[in-house]
Amino acid sequence: MSLALPWQRGQVLERAPALPHGRAMPKTGHAAALIPIAQIVYFVFLMMIFIGQQPFSARNQEQLVAMAASNDGSDVFKQAFFIGFALLLTGIEIVRRYEPQYRFSYWPMVAMLAWFLISCAWGVDPFVSFKRAMQQVIVVYITFLSLALLGPERIYKTLRAALLVSLLICWISLPLTPHAFHPPTESDKALIGAWRGFFFHKNIAGAVMALTFVIMGHSFFTTRKWYYALFAVMAFVFVIGTKSKTSLALCFAILAVSSVYRLLSGSVAKRAVLLLLVAVGMVLFLGLYIAFEPAVQRIFADPTAFTGRVSIWRVVFDYLADHPYLGSGFGGFWQVGTNSPAHDYLNQQFQMLTAHSHNGYLEILVTTGPVGLILLLVSFVVLPAWWFLTGANRQNATLMASAFAIWSFVLYQNLLETSFFDKDRQVWVIFLSSLAIAHASYKGVERPRWHRRARAGHQTVAGTARPHRFQTPMEETA
Repeated sequence: MSLALPWQRGQVLERAPALPHGRAMPKTGHAAALIPIAQIVYFVFLMMIFIGQQPFSARNQEQLVAMAASNDGSDVFKQAFFIGFALLLTGIEIVRRYEPQYRFSYWPMVAMLAWFLISCAWGVDPFVSFKRAMQQVIVVYITFLSLALLGPERIYKTLRAALLVSLLICWISLPLTPHAFHPPTESDKALIGAWRGFFFHKNIAGAVMALTFVIMGHSFFTTRKWYYALFAVMAFVFVIGTKSKTSLALCFAILAVSSVYRLLSGSVAKRAVLLLLVAVGMVLFLGLYIAFEPAVQRIFADPTAFTGRVSIWRVVFDYLADHPYLGSGFGGFWQVGTNSPAHDYLNQQFQMLTAHSHNGYLEILVTTGPVGLILLLVSFVVLPAWWFLTGANRQNATLMASAFAIWSFVLYQNLLETSFFDKDRQVWVIFLSSLAIAHASYKGVERPRWHRRARAGHQTVAGTARPHRFQTPMEETA
């Protein structure tokens, strides 16, 4: 018996939206009114995530780490904030009277969150780990429920509007308040004078403004409106002012790669080559950083500054050598009080102030073990790569290219920073939005599906023989 099976190819829709990009029109005035309400709610949610609870406050490095240590999910305001927005959007979903713009089917994400919750059981403080994990569950819920209510195009426009408002506020703040810059009291002297706008740290500001630069660039390519080019330039100049080396290095590279992806929206084979180059580039990027880290530190920073990622990674690897299977529990390695597992493996004094592993992949590995890392790679790398490979066409080119740019940027950034599941951080929420946009756009694209046919010479149920060959869709309907 041969394992080879004959198949026929036929064109079918995975789903049938009334209009492209999830713009199915509601049928009643009541339903039509709900869409702008949901869009305003999601915009306010994004702006409150971006601005945070204490914009422009005078903060130094020690306060930064202290806030990270106290961010265990016990903040009453944040609890009310996340639960309130979740309930508000749930209420809108309950009274919705139009076809949902997206039906959730991103089950690997659910499996990953379930594993994170399970891993809380063996953390040094299971309750802290549980609260941090539940915060992530709610953020994911809000993002994908907003997608179901709005569709990918409205999610994209809302995200772009929030980034634009943030850009303008940051620029206006520079001449108005000294707190838009890192103060002279910083323990890391390399931070002094760096632009941060209303953001907590210059690296956060640099990453958000870099993503704003890319989004505005793609908006200009689509509309050819001059003000998008102006906004892109403003965002890039702000990235320079932040002195954020990772974001500055990625700005033009990600815009260029995503622009090439946009041009290849009609060729799956060429997009496959591009995705392969992105993967190879990630390996080279990390390898070059490790090889030339001493030179990078001498050129860009004070040698005594709060840097030294390779030594931080050594803490993670030493812990993994002793605990290779389960990790320390979600959110349970750094900054869990005096019992933090990291404290037993520190190799330099400055690491007492370290809040994360400075590598998103290592952070998930050290906290949730190999199972967590595999689920993350499947959910955030493998599946989105397939969406970007097979889900782009000329109709959704702007959405997919913008989502591809954010996806690529965050995958690279997590080689040197930690933004995956990083509490309610801005880059993490933007990344979730890009995944939502990409998945919904992928599901809305017409693609071929293969159907099994009987072998030549084999009898069908009706007793008639069918030829052993491929049939075209026209032959199938003839």
